[in-house]
Amino acid sequence: MKKADFFRVLEKTLRDNHVNDIEDILSEYEDHFRFKLADGYSEEEIAAKLGDPKTLAKQFDSLIPVTEKSKSNKVIIGVGFVFADIFMAMLFILLYSWVLILAALALSSASIGICFISNINIYNLIPVMPYGCALIFSIFMLSLAVLSAVGTIYCLLYVNQLLRAYLRFHKNVFAATSGKPVYPSLAKYPQLNNKNRRRLRSVALISLTFFALSFIVGYIVCALSAGAIEFWHIWNWFI
Repeated sequence: MKKADFFRVLEKTLRDNHVNDIEDILSEYEDHFRFKLADGYSEEEIAAKLGDPKTLAKQFDSLIPVTEKSKSNKVIIGVGFVFADIFMAMLFILLYSWVLILAALALSSASIGICFISNINIYNLIPVMPYGCALIFSIFMLSLAVLSAVGTIYCLLYVNQLLRAYLRFHKNVFAATSGKPVYPSLAKYPQLNNKNRRRLRSVALISLTFFALSFIVGYIVCALSAGAIEFWHIWNWFI
């Protein structure tokens, strides 16, 4: 079944059943189709995976009774989700902590790069070197800052989307046991449009290139300036 046919049947059945919030429901399925199409699935495959649109529409009928069995199943599933939620909470704390670490790396790298350029040495934390070498290493640190910033953005988007997907799964499981509507599952990774995806990829590749080149060039220039391969010993960096 094509996407247009799927939505035509779905919308007609929803309206025939006098379901509220039809536009919101259609929007959820529209998002699902868009995500899956971006993953390379065909319209027919997505529609087949979702199932009969008439059956999907009927689940939004508010007149469907909730049985005692559904209530007991909901209690059992609720107990199981208590343990699952504890585990997932710890997982998301770790993931968001990693995002903060990447953000801190981006900020600290940018700060060091600026110190190299401006020849500022706070508390003598930056090792002594010729200004030409410092300029090259400033490019190295600023490239690392940009690379870390891109990683921070993508990881934050990924964790946020993963959280939304888990909450949708959480909601759907309880909805299924209560006879309530079940919405399409959400993707577990960021859904960026092609333009933003290309931008992030381009920025990451460019910064990675500058990162690698500036490190190699910086090492060569420092070695030539110091007249030794282990130039850090000549400049007494670790004394």
